[in-house]
Amino acid sequence: MAIGFTRRSILAAGMAHAAFVSVTGTFVIAPAAKAAEQLELVTWALPSIPDTLFIPHAWTTYTGAIMSLVQEGLLGFGDDLGLENALADRWEEVDPTTIKYHLRGGVKFGDGSPLTADDIVATFKYHMNPDSTSQLASFYNSVATVEATAPDEVTVKLKAPNVQFAFTPAHMAGFVFKKEQLADKNIGTPEALPLGTGAYKLVEFVPTDRVILEARDDYSGPKPAVKRITFKAIADRPARLLAMQQGEIDGTFDLAISDIDQWKALGNVDVVAAPSLGVYLLTLDHSAPPFDDIHVRRAVAYSVDRNGLVQALLKGNGEAATALNPPEIWSGVLPPDEVRAFYATLLPNYAFDLKKAKAELAQSNHPDGFDVTIPASTADPYMVNILQSVTENLKQIGIRAHIQESDNNTWFTNYVTHDKLGMQIMAYYPDFADAANYPSLFFSSANAEKGGMNGSNFNNREVDAKLKIANENADPKARADALKKVFTIANEEVAVVPIFWPASAMAINNKYKLTGYNAFWYSIPWAMRGFGPK
Repeated sequence: MAIGFTRRSILAAGMAHAAFVSVTGTFVIAPAAKAAEQLELVTWALPSIPDTLFIPHAWTTYTGAIMSLVQEGLLGFGDDLGLENALADRWEEVDPTTIKYHLRGGVKFGDGSPLTADDIVATFKYHMNPDSTSQLASFYNSVATVEATAPDEVTVKLKAPNVQFAFTPAHMAGFVFKKEQLADKNIGTPEALPLGTGAYKLVEFVPTDRVILEARDDYSGPKPAVKRITFKAIADRPARLLAMQQGEIDGTFDLAISDIDQWKALGNVDVVAAPSLGVYLLTLDHSAPPFDDIHVRRAVAYSVDRNGLVQALLKGNGEAATALNPPEIWSGVLPPDEVRAFYATLLPNYAFDLKKAKAELAQSNHPDGFDVTIPASTADPYMVNILQSVTENLKQIGIRAHIQESDNNTWFTNYVTHDKLGMQIMAYYPDFADAANYPSLFFSSANAEKGGMNGSNFNNREVDAKLKIANENADPKARADALKKVFTIANEEVAVVPIFWPASAMAINNKYKLTGYNAFWYSIPWAMRGFGPK
């Protein structure tokens, strides 16, 4: 994956070697700029600004890029993608289903009120409450109870051992809210801006247009490098490039890899790249015609020119996806070369072949084809272009496919409602690096419901049983064996149609530096990670 870029090793503290580890030590954030170097203002472009800043109802990378500077979790991710302390100064596994987090002292919300264990409990319980319709609820499915067992201690009891839960307090699902605010139905709107314990507070929000953050003088960590950060929505890629050229913005995330050369040619820009661990895929609704027919699903799978798309859209800076998981996300379970060897055994491999696609459709209940509309976000750098290729190929075999373009918020909201899914395109980037993450989200029957990511409504008892092993057993071999079976079945049943694994890139004005950019840029306080003047 990420051809042409150097990949850093993923050293996630016990990431898949044990269900939980005990972490102790002092709270540390990568050094920010010295006080004398503090910048007045930085303007950052995003492909879209959400219509709410309440993450449980706006779980997107762009919401995270904003709110990761405002909110914190009990844990966080280091530059090596490993777990590190954040609001918790230590945590420990009491037994395989009990974890205790000890809170760091002196932490305050943006309104000056102190962080309490009750705020942590309220945040957990909000996601766990079905009535909240939290898009992050699945990350808490394994939690039995959460309690404040001391003023500075939170104890979580799990229903069963769960390897993946260790990461929940470190990404967007773990961002902590003030208890009183969670009762406000307007939270996330301009009238009820979410409070957080992070280095910045929200001071202005114009939905879908712009957000302004202001550095906190009372932040308990290092002094922020910038006093004010303005985020503005610029969906059009050429318009973002022009804004950078004219000095209207200082940086942006989510560059289309195919545009990198244009950004570098500006002269005043540094392009920073890192492996994304992301995946682009098609989901096909197994629960309703026409995609309940395996021959139809196979016809679609054979109609995707993965290698051609990697060359055309990524300029080779990525890899055709032969399965859902990028090989490197198996870190701690299987080495990448062993993963690739396993993927090579998955048959059929669904290499681009329109003759085989036609033959499969001919065997289906829809030999004369059918009409299908595929929604796509115009804010995403690849979705529409991918579908232009796919729909042309599908038309050649008799499937009359059409693209329905929409803004990012509408596209994602429609996807997670699980209403008339049909055929969808999804771009997904991991919340943490664990081999069971993607298959749990996209293959588990528990996520084939409103709010879940299983857009194929894929339901297989053996897959669910093997995922249970992968999520509960800390032994790498047991996890590897279970996940191999999951991927074998998913491939045979065409649970999803993987497309490619892209690299990730951002642009920054070359008078500044940012050393902490990594695959989880949307869940870490990026402006506190070695950001400042060169």
